Amino acid sequence: MALAFDAPHRIVPLHEAQLDRRPDVQAKLGGTPGYLTDRVATGQLRGLVLGSPWPHARILRIDTRVARAMPGVHAVVTHADIPSQAYYGLRKVDRPVLCDDKVRYVGDAVAAVAAIDLETARAALRAIVVDYAPLPVVDDPDAALAHDLPEACHVHPQGNLLHQATYRRGDMQAARARAVHVVEHVYTTPRQLHAYLETEGGVAEPDGRGGLRLFFGGHNPARECRVVADMLGLAPTQVQATGSPVGGSYGGKDELTIQPIAALLAWKAQRPVRLHLTRPQSVDFGVKRHPMRIRMRTGCDAQGRLCFHQVDILADTGAYATHGPEVLDAALEHAPGPYRYDAVDLRARLAYTNNGVAGAFRGFGAVQVQYALEQQIAQLAALVGLDEAELRARNLAEPTAPGPLGQAVVPFDGAQRALDVARQHPLWLGPHRWRSEAGRYLHGVGLALVHRSDGFGKGGPGDSRMVLALAADGQIELRCGFTELGQNLAGSMRNVCARHLGCAEEDVRAVLGDTACTPDSGPVAASRATTLAWRAVVRARKPWFHAMTAAAARLLRCPPQALHPGRGGMFRDGQCVLSYAELAAGTGDARPCIAIELPAEDPAGNAPDTHFVFGACAALAQVRVDCWSGAVGVERMVMCAALGPVVSVQGLLGQMEGGAVMGMGLCTQESLECIGGHYTARNLDAYFIPTFADAPQMEVLAIENLPAGDPIGPRGAGEISVNVAVPAVANALAQALQRPVTRLPVFPADVIAMLERDNAI
Repeated sequence: MALAFDAPHRIVPLHEAQLDRRPDVQAKLGGTPGYLTDRVATGQLRGLVLGSPWPHARILRIDTRVARAMPGVHAVVTHADIPSQAYYGLRKVDRPVLCDDKVRYVGDAVAAVAAIDLETARAALRAIVVDYAPLPVVDDPDAALAHDLPEACHVHPQGNLLHQATYRRGDMQAARARAVHVVEHVYTTPRQLHAYLETEGGVAEPDGRGGLRLFFGGHNPARECRVVADMLGLAPTQVQATGSPVGGSYGGKDELTIQPIAALLAWKAQRPVRLHLTRPQSVDFGVKRHPMRIRMRTGCDAQGRLCFHQVDILADTGAYATHGPEVLDAALEHAPGPYRYDAVDLRARLAYTNNGVAGAFRGFGAVQVQYALEQQIAQLAALVGLDEAELRARNLAEPTAPGPLGQAVVPFDGAQRALDVARQHPLWLGPHRWRSEAGRYLHGVGLALVHRSDGFGKGGPGDSRMVLALAADGQIELRCGFTELGQNLAGSMRNVCARHLGCAEEDVRAVLGDTACTPDSGPVAASRATTLAWRAVVRARKPWFHAMTAAAARLLRCPPQALHPGRGGMFRDGQCVLSYAELAAGTGDARPCIAIELPAEDPAGNAPDTHFVFGACAALAQVRVDCWSGAVGVERMVMCAALGPVVSVQGLLGQMEGGAVMGMGLCTQESLECIGGHYTARNLDAYFIPTFADAPQMEVLAIENLPAGDPIGPRGAGEISVNVAVPAVANALAQALQRPVTRLPVFPADVIAMLERDNAI
């Protein structure tokens, strides 16, 4: 592979004036109108779920006789009504569609009803009698893994250790002996709520041919088909799922939640069933970000060269696995960051508890350890007496070095470029700490650098399929099973096609997330959708040109080499001689159609818990701390994203700015406490997230360089802004307060306590 790591930075400043303000009318859902949870039609039944009031209990009896006999009730289902596979899951199949022998968290689904209206459905739920025998509540992951834990405290029969992972490299004893400066802390990160605008919801309806149609917000409609088909004992082809567009997810709708329950109700009633959770139900039932406790010990020599890095991670996955093992693997893999050490010793454990369910969340396990690591780096720089950027630069792994766990990775110099751009920014060249308004406000500037994996490890669903086709109306369609979650995927796909196929964006239509007309592209997750669309179109370019020119040549009776695709149609000698609509009409059922098979993102044969592709980003954050009230505000954020070519300005700007605000919330205000298995907030009147009023002044610098011969193209932008914003804001707070920030979020009371401890107020 020819590599070029010394070319000047290609920096594109992104700003609002570059956005395309045209309405997005060039995406379709296989002819399915309407948004999913708003898919209201006459004849639909209303579904409701009966959740457990207990965080941990045996189910002694479920009596549904009264509910089943009520007028207007068309279906009442329990575990006993499931005809085939009653459990589902990803790496571990452990989650019941409806609970049978016990419940494991508040809200765990026990029964469900479908009735003519919500009032009748609520009455039916109240008529269901469930007798419980409460069990001890396991609400602390450390206690959950105690060796002498009684069997009654086992969340699952095999015990409470869901997953563990380790990685060791180098001579730790010798590396520790060389270290002159050592920083050690225990870092704590909170449970975070996705807080998407659209809660979980959708419609399941019989198709009249012995199958079902599903209309739910999710990441992978093909997986919904498989789970529901397995549950009902149907062939996967008997279930059709449409999963786009979705009113927000951030990972929270990646795994199935209510889809199997709604499908079971529709199957039982043989009527369409609409099931849509309220916000409190969503808080109980949905997944959250994994809370973690991270013990980190890092040492360097007198010149700031990193010698060793030791990390011990304990994460709380709650009642069921969902994405928990993959989240823990990502945390372990990202714990070393983009740096090199003489020796590393990493350990991670994941515990079952009765604290709800934790799962996929934007940043996916990496953000927690990146916050801790960047705190360590900043503190080591202070001990050595080096500028933080210089200490980072001295310790960056080479672009051609193996990955953080020793795996083969695609060579990439993004971390070097991102750091170089950030350290030359005026915000970093100015003061890093100052006071204002007679000392009332403390200001701090923090720097963070992260790399972030793209796609899934070898053990994940890394392969993907798409179709490039000329539709009957002359539109060029890129058909894929990905769903639109608000990330401007449709716009990105049009841009990719226009860039590589010679057509205009107006000639392209994205066809998304409908198993009736799109192939299984895998989940739209792990920051993979845009980069896979890019690679798919690049792979299809030559056969597409051949198919289009051959078809046009037959109609025009001319040599195919005289033609080429252009804006609006086929061109010859600089003139459009055949529109795409005319080409489609003239070719009929023989219209050009290219099936694209993409292998897994990791062709190197790495271990299942490692990744092959990484992007990078550096960020600067400026914060203001009110010494009177303890209030924290983020005033400014600069993100230097080394992710390759910009596919969509609107998509990249939205991902970077939106993710930064989400990361800011994790640092300064978001924490969903769970006490005795009960969440302390069940609505947004008690769980606060940042608003537009809280958003800082933002600057996004896109660094487009890729090494010559790079096989990947653009890196994903869906998560990396969260990953970098959290440590940047935390480092800025540490700079302002002149103290390590070891617990997130930093509430005003925490600030006041720190200042009082230091006699700073």
